[in-house]
Amino acid sequence: MMFPRTRLLVTAGAVAALLALTGCSGGSSDTDSSADSGSGSVGLQLNWIQNSTWAGSYLADEKGYYGKAGLKVDIMTGGPNVDFMAALSSGKALVAFAGLTEPATLNQQGGDYRVVATMYQKNPLSVISKSGSGITTPKALEGKRMGVSTTAMSVWNQFAAVSGIDTKKVKIVPITTGPEALVAGDVDAYLGFSTEAPGQLAALGVSVDLFLLQDFGFGYYVDVYTVRQAALNDPKKRDEIKRLLKADLQGQLDMIADPDAAAQLTVNRYGKTLGLELSSEKSITTAASKLFYSPTTEAKGIGYMAGDELTLSMKTLNTILGTSLPLDGSGYVDMSLLNEIKAEDPSFGTLPPAKG
Repeated sequence: MMFPRTRLLVTAGAVAALLALTGCSGGSSDTDSSADSGSGSVGLQLNWIQNSTWAGSYLADEKGYYGKAGLKVDIMTGGPNVDFMAALSSGKALVAFAGLTEPATLNQQGGDYRVVATMYQKNPLSVISKSGSGITTPKALEGKRMGVSTTAMSVWNQFAAVSGIDTKKVKIVPITTGPEALVAGDVDAYLGFSTEAPGQLAALGVSVDLFLLQDFGFGYYVDVYTVRQAALNDPKKRDEIKRLLKADLQGQLDMIADPDAAAQLTVNRYGKTLGLELSSEKSITTAASKLFYSPTTEAKGIGYMAGDELTLSMKTLNTILGTSLPLDGSGYVDMSLLNEIKAEDPSFGTLPPAKG
């Protein structure tokens, strides 16, 4: 059986090197393309392949939310060979989905990016094991074999330090991404994503236990809406960003309300060329729909970055980058667009009742 390709866990240093090699200067270019010219046609750059991770955006397109906002949105695919930050830097994309680390890394190199909202409140990065393994906390990994890819070793070391794991008692087994080593019995657990691993393993008749790294002190926002500060400073582009953001977040709300329908849309239309399996995509949307909830979103609505989630994200970001960025995100996280949206439409952004 072929497994869906999963996102690589890339350290900040590797991100910087990759972006440097591919020519992303971190925002020094103000070159505009037709997708960012204020004509109503704009680019939304994904940071990964067109699977159900982006089902909310597909729903925003399919249900006409972008069109009602006066926009024609080009949803541009990402993937392992796509430099999503370069598309944003050049102006080809008005908004790009990124992890919290990539734009911050580039800002340290002279870029000027801002994060204006987030999809998930919790990072899906998890420790995955077979059901009944007893590996439900970090300390339970001691005495076990832990699968970690080369690109994720920095993440593992930082998480182990934060969560109090005695790494001398854990045998690290180098793996590629995906569940193959766990299925084969070569490891007792591995670093993976709560949105993808359960579906992949269920297809093989394997049920899983997992815990989020974020629940044990190491986590940061992923799939954040990232823009150039120069675009925020331009009244026309700022308005386009705001309209795109509201429309896209409405699509996310629809995905949360009906994850199965969102997965079906992905498989049948937007990700059709990838030959995606419906059961796996439903697993992604079902798991992802739970990651939007937090005390912050319960109080303020979808997309907001604040409270304990923001503090932990900035602490983790500082650990990864070796920086001392403000824990309130000032100078990097900008909630002004969401505040404007809520002021104009106070009813917007309320999440549906959580399921299960």
